[in-house]
This record gives sequence, C-alpha cells and structure tokens, in this order.
Amino acid sequence: MLDVVTMGEVMVQFNACTNGPLRHVVYFEKHAAGAEANFAIGMSRLGFKVGFITRVSDDEFGKYVLSLLRGEGLDVSRVKVDPEAPNGVYFIQRNYPIPGRSSVIYYRRGSAASRMSIDDLDPEYIRNAGLFHLTGITPALSESCREASLKALEIASDSGVKISIDTNIRLSLWSREEARETLLPMLRKANIVLIEPQDAEILIGKREPREIADEILSMGVETVAVKLGAEGAAAYTRDEEARKPAYRVPIVDVIGAGDAFAAGFISSLLRGGSLAEALEVGNAAGALVVTVRGDFENMPSLEDIEKFLAAQRRETIILR
Repeated sequence: MLDVVTMGEVMVQFNACTNGPLRHVVYFEKHAAGAEANFAIGMSRLGFKVGFITRVSDDEFGKYVLSLLRGEGLDVSRVKVDPEAPNGVYFIQRNYPIPGRSSVIYYRRGSAASRMSIDDLDPEYIRNAGLFHLTGITPALSESCREASLKALEIASDSGVKISIDTNIRLSLWSREEARETLLPMLRKANIVLIEPQDAEILIGKREPREIADEILSMGVETVAVKLGAEGAAAYTRDEEARKPAYRVPIVDVIGAGDAFAAGFISSLLRGGSLAEALEVGNAAGALVVTVRGDFENMPSLEDIEKFLAAQRRETIILR
C-alpha cells in the first residue's frame, strides 16, 4: 500500500546560471520539476511511500524524467510513455525584470502530460493510497486532464482516501473564471487545502488568512494552510489555529518553495503533529529549497529538518 499518490506534469527545467533577460543568458542548468513531482519527491525523502501518475515523452527528456522519479524512490508503475508527444520544458529567467523574482517561460502546450485522461487512472491504485494529492495545475493543462483530475478525486473521496489540494493557480493556463468553476467543487472534496492569498482572492474574494480559512473550512475541509511567502504561513482547523514566521536564509531561487512547504506540512500532519509543528516543518523545508537553483534538489529528509530546526534554536548540532 502506498502512503501517497499524486498526479501531474513533470517538465524539464532550464535554469539560467546568470541573471537578466534570457536573450543574453548563455549557460543553463538542466533540472526536472513540476508542482506534484516536487511534492512527491519531498514526501519520499521524508520517509513516505509515494506513487506518481503522469505521461512522459518517448525521448531523452522523457527517459531523464522517468529515471529521476525512479531514482527518488517513487513508484512509477503508473507512468505512461507517450510516443506521440514531447515532454514539457520551461526556462527560468532570474532577477529580471524584477530583482529578487524569477520569471517562468513555459513550452508545454500539447505535451505528453497534457494528454493524460481518465484512461490513465487505475481506481485500485488510488483507493489503496493513504492520501491523494492534487494541485490546481493539473486540471488546467487540458480538458482531458481536467476530467482525469475530477475522476481521481471522485475515486479517492468515494473510497475514504484523504485528499489534499494545493490550489496553485496559474493564470497562464486558464482564466480566473475557469479556475473558480473547476477548483471550488474540488476543494469541497478535500481534507487538507493549501492556498495563497492571491489564489484565495480569485476563488473566494478574500485575502486575510483568517477569513480565507473560515470560508474554506465552511466547505467541509478539515485543515487549511495559508502560505504567506516571506511572512511564513498560517494554519487553521475548526478548533485550532497557528501562525509561524518564515526562516531567514540566503535566497537563490524561490521557485519550488511552496511545494516543499506542502510536503513538510502534510508529512508532519500525517505523523500526528500539531498545526504549529506542521508549520515549522513546512517552513523549514521551504527555507532549504530556496537556497539553491532547482525546485527539489534541497528537499530535506526528516533528519535534515531536525538539524535545521535545531540550528534555528541554536542548539548544538553534530554534523558527520
């Protein structure tokens, strides 16, 4: 039995080694990334058995992605190789035009993963998981991906599998209206929801963490985490609330921090941690990820988290 199953696109990332507009960048680092893949790798490194559902291309990029997922300990038995479509790729433009911010340029239309459909779902694979995780990116990739996402949530919900959803709205993929129409019914099936104020404004017209949480909890959700970027994060249930500031670390690339937070936060909850403990773990994971280029390279293990938090408390740490 798998602890976690998730589905989504894994793209090949070309991360600029220097700052400025891409037309002047000569050197890039190759990585692989995608919100669900980042989350899956994070959960795997934190000690959970994770299964991944996706499609990859039948070429060197697809082989790279499949090898990477397998190497991170994910179950890839439900990854399909699509010989008729390319793998999605994207480029990171760093510190331009806004210093301290990265821009993302996607080439993913018609990708292998965008061709996922209900036919790619094995109901038993989802029914036997402890948790099914989805973000708002996968249903935005295509109509067939939207249908597959809705069906996967239906299978999980009807089978009593816990569901977590990270809203992750990408307006480059769909309109505000499409996002609202699709994601609000999805949230009503979730046990855990992770959201940012800008997503909440699109979905429910609210930006304050407490107001966001109250609205989403009223949908039947059990736990809401509001990601606040440099300000940290807040989390709520009907009976408990907590808020933790972000940790101060040298920032190289912030992309992937939210996925790391999701893995840390949810992993802690699954282990029986309190909201405050889950926020600490999530913030620690996010802090470590932003210190390097790439989305998941610094995804921590549980031991790494413990050492990071001990250092924040200025405890004596033994590094071997």
